Amino acid sequence: MTISKHDDFQQKSHVGVRLLSYLLAFSFFVTLAASVYVLYSDYDRGISQFQNHLSQIQSSYQQSVSYSLWNFDNRQIESQLNGILNFPGVVYVYIESRNKLVQSAGDIYARTDQQYSFELTHQSASQNYHLGNLYINVDYTGLYDDLKHKAVTIILSQFVKTFSVSIFVLFLVRSLITHRLNTMAEWARGFSLNNLDQALEFDGGKTRYDELDMVADAINRMRDTLKQDAHEREQSKQQLIQTKEQLSVAIDNASLGFARYFPELDRLECNNHFARQLATTQHELEAMVRPMEHIRDLIRGIKGPEQRERINQLLYGRISRIHGEFTMVNFRNDKCYFDITLQILQFNESRPKEILICIVDKTKEQAAGRQAQELAISLENKVTQRTEELYEEQQRANNTIRKLQARLERSINSARSTSSNQFKKLLTEELSRNFADKDLPGRLPVFRQYLDICLADEPEPVDITGTIREVIDASSTLHDIKTTTRLPFSLIISESPALIRFVLAELCESESFIKATEMLGIDIRVGTEVADISLTFHLTKALDNLPDHPNGDLLSYIVSSRFRNELKRELKDASTVVVSFGLNLMTDDLPD
Repeated sequence: MTISKHDDFQQKSHVGVRLLSYLLAFSFFVTLAASVYVLYSDYDRGISQFQNHLSQIQSSYQQSVSYSLWNFDNRQIESQLNGILNFPGVVYVYIESRNKLVQSAGDIYARTDQQYSFELTHQSASQNYHLGNLYINVDYTGLYDDLKHKAVTIILSQFVKTFSVSIFVLFLVRSLITHRLNTMAEWARGFSLNNLDQALEFDGGKTRYDELDMVADAINRMRDTLKQDAHEREQSKQQLIQTKEQLSVAIDNASLGFARYFPELDRLECNNHFARQLATTQHELEAMVRPMEHIRDLIRGIKGPEQRERINQLLYGRISRIHGEFTMVNFRNDKCYFDITLQILQFNESRPKEILICIVDKTKEQAAGRQAQELAISLENKVTQRTEELYEEQQRANNTIRKLQARLERSINSARSTSSNQFKKLLTEELSRNFADKDLPGRLPVFRQYLDICLADEPEPVDITGTIREVIDASSTLHDIKTTTRLPFSLIISESPALIRFVLAELCESESFIKATEMLGIDIRVGTEVADISLTFHLTKALDNLPDHPNGDLLSYIVSSRFRNELKRELKDASTVVVSFGLNLMTDDLPD
């Protein structure tokens, strides 16, 4: 087995050795700190003893030496100085008087760590005489030697004790922890999902149960769980494979056609049955540009227009499922009958992302049924056929009547619009002759703007979502107001873009409480026939009553006459106003 550099490093860095080094290092610092404290205490105590000795010398010898010096008793002075030399640390003692050495004792060349002196005086006849000074040189060598000996003794004894304890701890760690950790590491190196039968076990009997045994038991329980999960996953995998095989056999035997259409990519994926039922190949169908439009255009029959319109609604995301019998022609222009289901599987915002198409060919069943009916009662078939022909002719006639009525209504509306536009043009010219554009009084500028829009009214495809964003970006009034929107990705209708902008701008900017608005929310809810637009004004101060809009009557007229809906203004609470109106998504035109 190959050992990596990382494994080699781990092998060289034992936990026990590291633990021993940490114990020794920590003990060294603790011992050093304790020794420093003890030695400093001894040093301070020794210095205090020297100070006590010097104080004792002063109290014991100052008066006697002064008396001997007054009487010029040199022998007594020498004896007294030799007595001072007997005190610990005193190496040299001498008496000076008027900067002259009077008497001395000891080694003048000995090391001196501290010099102590006190005055020698004699009092006689109420007069105090200054005789000189007694100087004492003190050496701390003995104190330092004692401290060094004690420091060596403490460090050696602490080292021996710490090293012995560390060796014992190392032995315990290696026997109780490291050995079992190595066993766990060796087991982990050989562990894999293909080798789940080998359990993690330690050498020796079960005389103990500690944390490592708990970890080992937890690992073994995890191994058992993984083993059970792997077994269940393998069974599920085999069952899934069998189910897929059975489903594939069922689909092949039932000749079911399946396809998935991706509107965003305009791409179709299908099986061979789907392609054969449309009399084409799978490769040709998947490589086709705009395949859904081709399949939709193949629909025929009386319900063909309605079914094509429902497919369009499904592609726009307005309905999620279509199921029914479809009469179609295949790519060889043969008439066929299919039982078709279209289901949206995934959405991207409000538009479908993936559509499932399932086709079952009912052509043979339809043909067999018709042949059986023709063979059984041919006369009834003829009567039925004639009835169907008359019904189809009646339907065509009704369709023609409806088309003529629709065209007549369009013609009447066009004539009314032309006449109304002529009046609006005359009214606009009259306003221009009597007033300048900036001098129009009252609400006439707003009406003038609406007249100009009506005269230039040319309905065209307009994206309501993009128009709302343009109005928000272009409005200086809404620039300082926080605006939140919940809009579809796109909503396209046939209408005048200028009229849409005019209505939105008037509803947002001309409200009397717009300056007290701190946040404006704009929502669009798209239905089957109507798209509802809501403007929610959140105010900074409460309103008792909802004030009228300055141009509310004009806006209500536009919404009812052009959009065929109703303008609503509602005070939800004291600080929230909701303005809503609808846009009609259906047209009055009938297909030719």
